[in-house]
Amino acid sequence: MLTTLSTPEVLEILERAGGTYWATVRDDENQVLFGNQLNTISLTLYAIRADGTRAIINSRDHLNALNVNNVEVFNSLQTRSDGVLYNLRWRIQVGDTTLVDPLPFERHIALWEWTWPRPAGGNGAGKHEVVLNVQNLTEVGI
Repeated sequence: MLTTLSTPEVLEILERAGGTYWATVRDDENQVLFGNQLNTISLTLYAIRADGTRAIINSRDHLNALNVNNVEVFNSLQTRSDGVLYNLRWRIQVGDTTLVDPLPFERHIALWEWTWPRPAGGNGAGKHEVVLNVQNLTEVGI
């Protein structure tokens, strides 16, 4: 599982703001998976529009995220300044928090998907979603 290091799992962020998401990539036995142990990791960022259709945000549609496209997956645990350990860092870009529709808040869903080779053969696969609750600054009069 990919776990955020901040709670809750819904992260608040301002429209057109950047930020950093830290997480730990794990297998189905809760063991840490490092960058050099992964076959793949991808990021899809989307919003569900008012009409029910899906809108891909910032061209992040199953985008390779293994040490490219503003994502780093480290080969060891890293330590944040507050002492929390992580092995994935996503540098959220302005394009990731640009609104699709003029709503007071818009949920941008980051879907992480990854695969790794199993020691006994075959591949394991994992998925995890994180919601960026993007606040429309125009709607709050800023």
